[in-house]
Amino acid sequence: MKIKLIRTGGFIPITKAAETEVNLSDQELNRLLIVIQPDPAAPRIKDGNYYELTAGPRSSPVDLGKVPDEYKALFSKLKNGLKIVKPG
Repeated sequence: MKIKLIRTGGFIPITKAAETEVNLSDQELNRLLIVIQPDPAAPRIKDGNYYELTAGPRSSPVDLGKVPDEYKALFSKLKNGLKIVKPG
C-alpha cells in the first residue's frame, strides 16, 4: 500500500508531500495511526510545520516525536523526500 506524508504550515506556507510503498497490515497501520496522533490539547504554534499521514482513505495528523522506533527510518525517508506540491 502507498502512504503519503504531507507537511503544511511554516513561515512561508508551502505544502510538501512524499509518498512511498509500504508492506503494513491493516492492524499495523491502524496502530500506527493511533500512536502518532498529536495531543489534541497541544496549542498550534504560529508558523509551525504540521504533518499528516494518509494511507488510502485513512488520514491522521502526525506528531513526529511519537513515531515508534520501528517506523523512524520510514518517517525519516518520507520527511527527507518531501517535495513542493503545486496548487492545482
